[in-house]
Amino acid sequence: MEAVEFPLSTRVRRARQWLVATTAAGAAVVGAAVASVVADTSGWVSVPRTIQAALVLVTLFVLPVGWVAVHAVWALRGRVELFAAAGRYPRRRPTDRQLINHLRNEHPLTPLWWMISIISGLGTLCLGFALPFALADDASLAGVLLGTGLALSLAGLALAVSGIRRAARQGSEDRERRAELWWSLPTAVERRLMIPLLGAGDGAHLGA
Repeated sequence: MEAVEFPLSTRVRRARQWLVATTAAGAAVVGAAVASVVADTSGWVSVPRTIQAALVLVTLFVLPVGWVAVHAVWALRGRVELFAAAGRYPRRRPTDRQLINHLRNEHPLTPLWWMISIISGLGTLCLGFALPFALADDASLAGVLLGTGLALSLAGLALAVSGIRRAARQGSEDRERRAELWWSLPTAVERRLMIPLLGAGDGAHLGA
């Protein structure tokens, strides 16, 4: 079966540009966070703790979710258009690059839900540990803030678990749809399609 470059719309190309921009911005923020910690530790420049904490928090929690979300939008848009274009190209299949970018065995939203579940789980553990100490010290404002954060973390965790299951079903449907198109793929491409975005090895995320 011949591989051809399926045409993708401006929306997909724009999503790709957003992904590149997010990657560049993330690299800049990570570099700034590392530089601020190194500079303050070595005594070269005095960096306020507030700025350091903000950079570290953004690097650890905001950037991963943001990048994975932008990647999911790009992959989803391309996935929809590749399936829609398949009927116009009988006896043809997308190129290896398009398949790997948009038609992995996992659904594009699966990495996003896993990222949210990891961060929500960490938030639940940390806030759940800190809340009793705040209540014991009669720190009412801190208790309210920690309790609100704990509730949000638990809600995010429940939402992520539901999202992971739903994305798994959608991924199975997409794999069946791809099989119905009779796209014959090289073994190397098949193996690469099994590698998830946030994991490697057996084609499944840890804990899946």
